[in-house]
Amino acid sequence: MGIRKNGKLLWKLPSDLKFFKEITCTSAPTKKNVVIMGRKTWDSIPLQYQLLSGCLIVVLTRSPTCNVVTSENIITCGSIPSTLELLASSPYSSEIDKVFVIGGGQILREVMNGPGCEAIHMTEIDANIDCDTFISRVDLSLFRPWCSSLPVTENDISYRFVPNVRVCSSSDSNKLKLENFAFLPKIIFDKHEEFMYDVSSPKY
Repeated sequence: MGIRKNGKLLWKLPSDLKFFKEITCTSAPTKKNVVIMGRKTWDSIPLQYQLLSGCLIVVLTRSPTCNVVTSENIITCGSIPSTLELLASSPYSSEIDKVFVIGGGQILREVMNGPGCEAIHMTEIDANIDCDTFISRVDLSLFRPWCSSLPVTENDISYRFVPNVRVCSSSDSNKLKLENFAFLPKIIFDKHEEFMYDVSSPKY
């Protein structure tokens, strides 16, 4: 469950970045998504990539003197609860489609498996890489993989995309109907050539 070392990603996977951008930036018409991250994560992103088209960026920081330049599409908050409270109020409540939390490790450990989390979008990397920042394991009593992409190999690293969805109470726990997961980004349902999903695997 390692995600980085010394504040940096240790792999360069173009299709993973493309997938991340499509998920976070694709919203319902007339609405926008929210992307929440910690200040260290914000600082680690190159300037030309800090603005995600059509998204509201929330940078979490408790420092009153942080160097985050706020604008119409960039705001700061002190915590996840205060962020969600703000987003539930006007004018944001009528403008927001989906909310994504992207890091860093401490923030992801706080929200993963939490009651407000509906899906966990994992990129599973098949490699032994030395990391110093880790996230929580997916609680399989609360979530299950909805599907898995076929493996993608870039820069000698094989990986796959695995969206995990919260399991609803049901008399038949094996029933995972598409309509129950309408909150998943459209790309998860589309069979893009580069993201051919194998939903028949016995593993799932």
